[in-house]
Amino acid sequence: MKPATVFSAMAVGAVTASVGLVGPPAAAEPDYPSWGEIEQAKQNEATKQAEIGRLGALLAGLQHTADAAVQVSMVADEAYRVAVDARDRAAERVQTLGKQAEEAEAVAEISKMRAGLLAAHLARTAGNDFSAELVFGGDDVDGLLKQLGIASKLGEQSQGVYEQAESDRNAAESLRAQASEARAEHERLTALAESRADGARAAADAALAAVASAEQRSAELYAQLASLKDTTASLERERVEGQAREAAEAALEEAEPDDSSTGGSDGGGNGGSGTGGGSSNPAPNPAPNPAPKPPNQNAVETAIAFARQQLGERYVLGGAGPDVWDCSGLTREAYGYAGIGIGTHSATNQYYTLAGRGKAVSLGSIQRGDLLFWGSGGDYYHVAIYLGGGRILEAPREGVPVREYFIWGSPSAAARPAG
Repeated sequence: MKPATVFSAMAVGAVTASVGLVGPPAAAEPDYPSWGEIEQAKQNEATKQAEIGRLGALLAGLQHTADAAVQVSMVADEAYRVAVDARDRAAERVQTLGKQAEEAEAVAEISKMRAGLLAAHLARTAGNDFSAELVFGGDDVDGLLKQLGIASKLGEQSQGVYEQAESDRNAAESLRAQASEARAEHERLTALAESRADGARAAADAALAAVASAEQRSAELYAQLASLKDTTASLERERVEGQAREAAEAALEEAEPDDSSTGGSDGGGNGGSGTGGGSSNPAPNPAPNPAPKPPNQNAVETAIAFARQQLGERYVLGGAGPDVWDCSGLTREAYGYAGIGIGTHSATNQYYTLAGRGKAVSLGSIQRGDLLFWGSGGDYYHVAIYLGGGRILEAPREGVPVREYFIWGSPSAAARPAG
């Protein structure tokens, strides 16, 4: 096996394990034909056709290997985004609980002061000898009884103030303990996000290596295929890519109305994009709306126009502008520019946010401006804007800039933000 192939297989396998996927064992490198074999095959029609079929299978295998590496990279990217999402929510909780604890401590301090003042007043009152006044105080019995009544009421009030002070103190201590636990959880999630960032970088490196290796080998195979068929390598490449495009469009057209509720398969076709699921125990996918509203065309065109302005800009994990993007960063900012919130910086979160609003739609009914999601099992590792005509606008993956492209692989769900 070539060094690049060895590296790719090892790195992809390691990252796959780190994000909870199980990939097939690495296979030995196929036996690629030499140019001598190609020239010999041209002498016999049957041999030539067999060699053409062999080259087609080898090209498909290379594409599959590259796609698998790309998908692992996307899954790792989404796992990082989900971890960052959880880390940021934990940071907000730390801030909220800290503020609540400070306010509760201020209230507890006031209650403590009230209790202290009342206790001092009662101590002074208790110092008066009411019994002596009753014996030697003459006829002002009513006045003395009134003083005794006041003292009794003060005693009752002191009990209430004391209990309130205790309650306020307990509330402050409870909030401070919760804030401490929240800080510990935030630290844990911060470390998890950093670990997943490392995993995402390793997976991206492996994907880049796998794609480069596949492209290098594919170039020679296309040239050999062109020699056998008396065409050109570019024509053969276009033919294969055209077939992949037609297959993706046909799969989308044949999608049943409930496809997006089942979380279909997630092909990594032709250098896809995206990221990988990260939520544990995801909820079942909400069923698509059987009667979705048509999209607001003004909002759709505004979002698409914003996304198109980013064409050619770099993919960077966690990118949300102004000149670097990842898949969910681009979709969130594009629809945010159109005045529509679609969720956090995560493909998984965006799908569930929109589905929770009743905006999930079936793959068979998608329209321009809808969002397509790739993934399975309730986690989504990539999201793109559907342009119509089988094309999408996306921030694909490391090494591939924001682009317009045909629908690759098998999207498994869709939603209509502007519906």
